[in-house]
Amino acid sequence: MKFLTEASSGSLQKNGLRLTVLLFIVLANLEIFAQGKPTPLEWTLAESPNVQLKFAASAQTWLRYTQWNPGSTVENGDLSSYSIDMSLRRYRIGTSWKVGERFKFYALIGQNNYNNMSEGWPDPEFLDLYGSFKVVDQFHIAMGKSTWDGLSRYTAPSTTEMLALDLPLMAQPTLNRTDDITRNLGCFLFGDLQRFNYRIGVIIPYDHTHTGAAVPKLVEGTADFSYDDLQLQYTGYVKYDFLEKESVLGPNFKGTYLGKKHILALGAGAKFQQEAMASLKNGIIQYHDLNLWSVDLFYEEPVSLSFAKALTGYVAYYNYDMGPDYLRMLGVNNPAFGSLDDVVEINGKGNGFPAVGTGSAVYYQTGLMLGNKESKRLWDNLQLYTAGQWGQYEALDEAAFCYRFGLNWYVDGQRMKFTLDGQNRPVFSEVDGNTFQSDNKWMAVLQFQYLLN
Repeated sequence: MKFLTEASSGSLQKNGLRLTVLLFIVLANLEIFAQGKPTPLEWTLAESPNVQLKFAASAQTWLRYTQWNPGSTVENGDLSSYSIDMSLRRYRIGTSWKVGERFKFYALIGQNNYNNMSEGWPDPEFLDLYGSFKVVDQFHIAMGKSTWDGLSRYTAPSTTEMLALDLPLMAQPTLNRTDDITRNLGCFLFGDLQRFNYRIGVIIPYDHTHTGAAVPKLVEGTADFSYDDLQLQYTGYVKYDFLEKESVLGPNFKGTYLGKKHILALGAGAKFQQEAMASLKNGIIQYHDLNLWSVDLFYEEPVSLSFAKALTGYVAYYNYDMGPDYLRMLGVNNPAFGSLDDVVEINGKGNGFPAVGTGSAVYYQTGLMLGNKESKRLWDNLQLYTAGQWGQYEALDEAAFCYRFGLNWYVDGQRMKFTLDGQNRPVFSEVDGNTFQSDNKWMAVLQFQYLLN
């Protein structure tokens, strides 16, 4: 049985810092565009008032304590059981152009996961580069490289407006396998039809030479991604708003509105790619289709309690057919350098755990915004949350459950916030072909997020 291990991180691009410096120089000289009373990071071209330019930047920094999986090693190959590190989880610098009421163009550069095992500077790469066109109010077209995706609400999350510390990995089944840091190259149709919001898309999958993923080495009876003859990927997601209409004309969904909206949204989505997976059967290559679907429910409601002013909830069910015994270990922003081969634990290095696999899974989130609407106390900007994912995967003899809980402190809404998060993950072992949970490990993170827009 083969288990995949990776630290999910983007490839670094040469000379990327020059692009960043150039962008700041250009933005610093945009006063000639300003007119009226725009926000500090929004301009209207003086020669053409129908052309508007917006600028945004964000960063998320982690101070972290991580208990490592057994067998994890530091740079010189020595074993270690834990680490304390500071890392740059994400940074983004982006611009958007709006031409009239129909056309938008968006460009974003950035990088993920700069930590102690990174080499050199976290040079930016182009993450998003796409345009969208409104045919009519109910029908839009987007083309290019973007986070437009289907399957579920959190397959395309807004990473600066999440409820929990980080995105749910089970909602990213093709992460850095056929996409590039959740970005896809393709075409999407989207819009609102009364209380319905929809998106359908055709994606051209990336292969390992672009994403940096390890070249699959097929083994008997265990599926992996196949790049022999890449087929188009089809995806879609539709949701219905029972209460307040949630406007989603961009690719990303919010994880919380901080109690400012009445939302109850029921959604369903799917993703399909012919012969995306492959395995060996009696030494002969067998190809398997990628068949994924999900249903989810998002809820947020302001409340009038003496101690709380908003409730947030989310639950999703995922059903994945990714070929026989497919299982993927993921460790976000992984702090370890490697792992020994002669251990019975199968999680791999650092903070890896079974995040995605053939089978079914459930993910949930709950949030409670503390305080009172009428007061301005410090703790009125605090939000408690908990989240977890439960997966029954074909490759494991026991269910895998990972959970987290934490506290958000909103200093200036989502523009500036601190998050204190604790995560517990399972460690699995394999003995004589049987897999079982043998341990649990913890990770604690203090995150500082700053959003400039």
